This record gives sequence, C-alpha cells and structure tokens, in this order.
Amino acid sequence: MKRTLFKPILIATLSIVTILGVAIGTIAIINKSPNRDIATEVVDVPGSEPPYNFDYNWVENNPYIAHAFGGILGDSYTNSYEAFLLNYQLGHRVFEVDFYLTDDGHTVAAHDDANWRKVATIPSDAEIKNSTTDDQFTYANFMSSLWYDKYHPVDLTLLFEILQQYPDVYIVTDTKFSDEENVRKQFTAFVETAKATDLALLDRFIPQIYVPEMLPWIMDIYPWKSVIYTLYGNPDWTPENVLTFSQDSGVKCITLWDTWLNERLTSDEISNWKSANINIATHTINNYARAENSRTRGANVIYTDFLLP
Repeated sequence: MKRTLFKPILIATLSIVTILGVAIGTIAIINKSPNRDIATEVVDVPGSEPPYNFDYNWVENNPYIAHAFGGILGDSYTNSYEAFLLNYQLGHRVFEVDFYLTDDGHTVAAHDDANWRKVATIPSDAEIKNSTTDDQFTYANFMSSLWYDKYHPVDLTLLFEILQQYPDVYIVTDTKFSDEENVRKQFTAFVETAKATDLALLDRFIPQIYVPEMLPWIMDIYPWKSVIYTLYGNPDWTPENVLTFSQDSGVKCITLWDTWLNERLTSDEISNWKSANINIATHTINNYARAENSRTRGANVIYTDFLLP
C-alpha cells in the first residue's frame, strides 16, 4: 500500500512546490525594474547572395518559442516586460514578439492598436493622461500605458537592453506587415535602434517573412543570421513551392498551423522537407497532446503561450 501511494503523494508535493515557485517568481517579476547591464555577442553573418547560409542552431535546444513574450498569469498577447522576465525564468530562450506601428510611426511591441485599446490603460497619474487623447495609439500613450493595469510595454530601446543583458535570448519578429513600405520601415527601425547599442545584437533577431518577396527586402537592410518563412500570410503556398523556395533561398525553417501540418502535408511531402533539412514549426499550441502530435508529424519547435520547456 505504501508503494502504491508514494507516487501520487510525490507528484502532488512537486506540483504544489512548482506552483508556489512560479507564483513567487511572478510577483517578484512584476515589481522588478529593467537592469541596464551590457553584454554583447558577436557572430558571423550569412552569405551575401542566395541561397543564404542561415544558421538554425537555435532550434536544437529550444523546443518552444514563447509567443508574444509568453503568457503570464493567464494573460496572453501582452508582449510585456514582465511576461519576458517570467518566461525567461521558466526556461524559454526564444521569444516571438509582435511589432506594430504607432499612429506617429514608431515600432513598438504590440499585436495591434485594437488589442491595445481593449486591454491596456493609461494610469490616471501618468503625465500624459488626457481625456481627449488617451485613446490615440501614439508612442507616448503606448509607453505610458499598462497591459491589464500591471504589465509594462516594450519599445525597441528596452528590447535591445534585454538582448544586451540576456546574451542567450533570441527574438523572432512578427511584424504584422507584408507590404514593402512598412516592412522596410520596421526593419530599418530595428537597425537604427541597434546602432545606439550594438549592431551585433541583431544577429539574435530571427525575422519572420510571410511571402517570398519579403526576403530580399529585409536582406537589403541587414544580413540577418536566420530567417523563418511563416505561411499564414501566403494563400498560394503549396508543399512543392515552399520546398523550392527553401532550396533557392536557404530559408530552412517553415512555420504553419498544426492543422495544416496534419491535413495539407502528406507523409511523403514532410519527408521531402526533412530531406532538404527544413525545420518545421507549428503555432500557437497550448496543449501538450497537440504539441506532441505535431512533433510526431515532424515539427521541431512549437510556438506557445503557456507550455514550458
């Protein structure tokens, strides 16, 4: 009887300890201010002509990508500083971040202005508080606001400070635009902001592209070390043209919905991708059974809000 009860008691005890640890860590994170220490990493850049010699070593030890800096206390899509700190503490090292343009042209970490208006508020004691303008998606309003009244927003300056302080962190960009004008505007902002700190920090940026045409636009701005081709923005993708693009460009990480991995790709087509050294990523999954099913089908990495490494 004692041997039968030991395992459930042990599991229950470990679960309680884990929950307490995460709760204490979360409280500490919400009260923590950014640390401005500097640390940099200098790395090689890919070849100057396609197919580019991109580096996908970051895939090997990172089974998950924390979506929008990862979830925090049940909240997702915050792209907040506290969400980063919590999910770094929980073991994530690759973080997808949404990037959107404010009405006055600044690139900030937000999914879109509608989401900001829905869940972010400007505290009544903020210097910028003005009842006639506080619903405008300006840079000043965004940086004065709090997500869910408690999480701090992130701009590019803070993002590069994070990369300086945490040299094992990678940022996957989700820029929300696929037209050339806005793509160039946002990726130029990445480069210009990096110049104020250390340009080599950009080598831990992993841009997502949504159509093949986007690749030369971003490579014209900076020789990014790694690139992901995410398929949801291209209704014309097929297993064959994705494979051809990968071979011609050197892009060796493809992101797609797990339902597409299950239903739009045959086992032979997945094998063809694998034979071409393509890494497969699925998004966004918050269920371990679904994640395991994707891995069984061939996924190397999973975008997630709440699953832990």
